[in-house]
Amino acid sequence: MASAKFVISLDFELFWGVADTQTIAGYGRNVLGEWQAVPRMLALFARYGVRVTWATVGMIMCRNYDDWRATRPTLLPGYTRRALSPYGMDQFVRSYPRLFFARPLVEQILAAQGQELGTHTFGHFYCNEAGASPAQFAADLACAQSVAAGMGASLRSAVLPRNQIVAAFLPILSQAAIQVYRGNAPHPLYRHGDAVVGGLAGRAARFADACLPLSGKRTVCPQSHGALVNVPGSQFLYPWSRRHRALLPLRLRRLKQGMALAAREGSTFHLWWHPHNFGVNLDENLAQLEVLLRHYRRLADTHGMQSHCMADFASSSSLATETTTATGSTFASPGAPGARDPS
Repeated sequence: MASAKFVISLDFELFWGVADTQTIAGYGRNVLGEWQAVPRMLALFARYGVRVTWATVGMIMCRNYDDWRATRPTLLPGYTRRALSPYGMDQFVRSYPRLFFARPLVEQILAAQGQELGTHTFGHFYCNEAGASPAQFAADLACAQSVAAGMGASLRSAVLPRNQIVAAFLPILSQAAIQVYRGNAPHPLYRHGDAVVGGLAGRAARFADACLPLSGKRTVCPQSHGALVNVPGSQFLYPWSRRHRALLPLRLRRLKQGMALAAREGSTFHLWWHPHNFGVNLDENLAQLEVLLRHYRRLADTHGMQSHCMADFASSSSLATETTTATGSTFASPGAPGARDPS
């Protein structure tokens, strides 16, 4: 039986990822909190020997507003809803640079053992938005690779914003040297990414599924689709909140049961969240994360479970192979995927 895998991927996006749904007054504190959350998460991952993929919006790596203005894809998004494009946010970006740029945090990620720098696209690109085209996506990814190269890194793994997996866009990932992406779980609650079937009722079902097994088991089987490997997400780690703190034991039990099942059956459990989810209530959020990391260490000792970043699956020989189009622990050595190029 293949050894079980525990995977963590983080959608590292600062305010770029919430600009269309949040205000600076209402959510800026969460994003600023990432400046404290990222170093403390890195320390916790190091303590437990956990490899993590940091899928990072490329614009975060720009040094400042002027650098951002000078670093643009050759073809910008043509969204019908023009407000979704980050390239018209000049006033906010100039006024609140710490909400949009965090090159020092990316440097910490690159310097940390076992951590992979992946991509969340350069401009938080929405593949399923009206007006988006494969050519625009290709230009975005080329820019993402370029800015990462400027930091001595190459990108091999991708998490698409809002988990918008569009078949026509997947070949563009391979053309941009991406080898692994995070797909969606096949259950109807999750297969369409951020778009939830059933509207408010569907979102309520997702919320309940974090506590109760409404969608069944959440282990996944990474699959090879030609030149790409799909490592579907298993479960989102909801942030701690005072309002829902009574649900924490149920949520942690659900997550730990999924991890244990993966360990027993030799499959994969892929946990994900956003660093800005930890931007407030940081101590409480780190405490719940540490519960899960301790559980992983126990499963590593008892069942041989291994910690993998997403790029580790690019060279795995134990992948399932599928011909249809996808819709859905040792630490890194200096030359590991996503690490800074020592030259």
